[in-house]
Amino acid sequence: MIIVAIIVCLILATLGGFLPIIPGWLFLVPALYLLATEFESGRRWITSGRRRWPWLSRQVKAACESRWAPRFARTLDELTDPTR
Repeated sequence: MIIVAIIVCLILATLGGFLPIIPGWLFLVPALYLLATEFESGRRWITSGRRRWPWLSRQVKAACESRWAPRFARTLDELTDPTR
C-alpha cells in the first residue's frame, strides 16, 4: 500500500511539472518522506542525492526550516542529512 502511495505521489509530482493546474511540489515532499521513512534503500538514495548535489541539500534544508513546512519535513531532513 505504501508503494502505491509513493508511486501516485511521484506521478502527481511529475504531472505538476507539466500541468499548471496541479502543484507538483506538494506531492514530491510526501513521496520523499514515505520513501525515506519506510525503506532503508530509499533513505540511502535520498542521502546520496543530497551529498551529490549540494544545491538540493540546501533547498531541502531551507524548505524544512520554513515556518510553512509540515512537521514531517524536519524528520525528512534529519533522516537524510548527509552531514550526519
